[in-house]
Amino acid sequence: MSVQGNIEKYNAPFLRIFRRVITAVAAFTCIYLIALTCAILKSNPGYLHDWRGTVCILLTVIVFLLYGIAVVRGLRGIWPAPWPFALGMWGGIYLVVLLLALIDRNFLWGFYVVFSASFILFARWRTVFAVSIMAFTMFAFQGLLSWPPDGNAILSIIGQMLMLFSSTGLVLLFQRLMEERFAREHLLEQLAQRNSELEAAHRQLAQSAAQEQELAVLRERTRLAREIHDTIGHALVLISIQLEAAQRLRERDPERCNQEIESTKRIARETMTALRASIANLRSPALEHEQLGQALSRTVGELARRSGLQVTCTLQTGIDLLPEALKETIWKVSQEALTNIEKHAHASSVQVFICRRDENLFLSIRDDGIGLPQTVYQPQKEGSLVYDNLNGHYGLRGMRERIEAIGGHFTLRSGEQQGTTIEIELPLAPDVV
Repeated sequence: MSVQGNIEKYNAPFLRIFRRVITAVAAFTCIYLIALTCAILKSNPGYLHDWRGTVCILLTVIVFLLYGIAVVRGLRGIWPAPWPFALGMWGGIYLVVLLLALIDRNFLWGFYVVFSASFILFARWRTVFAVSIMAFTMFAFQGLLSWPPDGNAILSIIGQMLMLFSSTGLVLLFQRLMEERFAREHLLEQLAQRNSELEAAHRQLAQSAAQEQELAVLRERTRLAREIHDTIGHALVLISIQLEAAQRLRERDPERCNQEIESTKRIARETMTALRASIANLRSPALEHEQLGQALSRTVGELARRSGLQVTCTLQTGIDLLPEALKETIWKVSQEALTNIEKHAHASSVQVFICRRDENLFLSIRDDGIGLPQTVYQPQKEGSLVYDNLNGHYGLRGMRERIEAIGGHFTLRSGEQQGTTIEIELPLAPDVV
């Protein structure tokens, strides 16, 4: 069962008692008012033949309507009533009964209807204040407030006040119990609302975690698609073309056919090596056996020997103390950038620079190659690029997504025959490096 259901179950017995009390008081008050009006009209039959009878009946009906509205609001559990509404209802009943008492003094006992309405509409000191006004009005109609005070009048006032305010005290005690119960109900409702909000937040968090996990999977699929497209895909196409050429040359030029077959075998071996590297790159095995600085230095040294590039690598001391997530990101991005330079840049020199700037780690990889074609970006005033066409450029998109995933900033400056510069800023904890 929900928390709200528990609240309703917990409060149901009390609300039934509360409604029964209000219903009993209202029924007794209405019967009392009807009996009082009938008794007055019966003892004064002349009222039925002039305006006073009609006015008395009309005012009695108005008292019934106002009192009924107050009772219905109380039965709905809206207690105490809002101050403007309560004052309006009580004031209306008081004035109508006052008019009845002015028509016939016997109607002053109708102020007990005002007495009953005070308990339904008000709470605590407002109830005492309303009962006090009603009592002094009754005393005035009874002529008990004359000066100098009469002994009998004083005794009558004391007797009626004891009766009125002892009843008021009992009602105030019951009101106190109702207030505590309503306050407890309000707290339980707030608790139910907070639990509902917490459950909604938990569901939203679970959905966000699932979405983030799905996004990570999509990013990794994108990276794998880039690797397959740039290496294995091209190699398979080339192998297919060379095998077709060898098949055509088999009869006419056996020696050339053998050369094509050997070339195809070499491409197949290189493709297998690239495939193994791609699979191994999923776990960054280089960082499992050596520090980040050593791995980067070794990688740029191999690049220089393999491609003939002039490579300069400047690494700030202490980068091996970086968190694993940052080291993994730097390694992946550096590998991707250096691979792109070797394959596509046609550069003669490369500069790799890593240092700390304030609370950020700064990585810069610059080459003097042919740059990127203008079809893939729009240059901005500050030198960064906005990508328009990423189809086929998995490397650039993969680097940017990897950096932004950990709160970093990725900047790319390039132009045809102007080389390419990749700059990356990653946030650091204050005590890192």
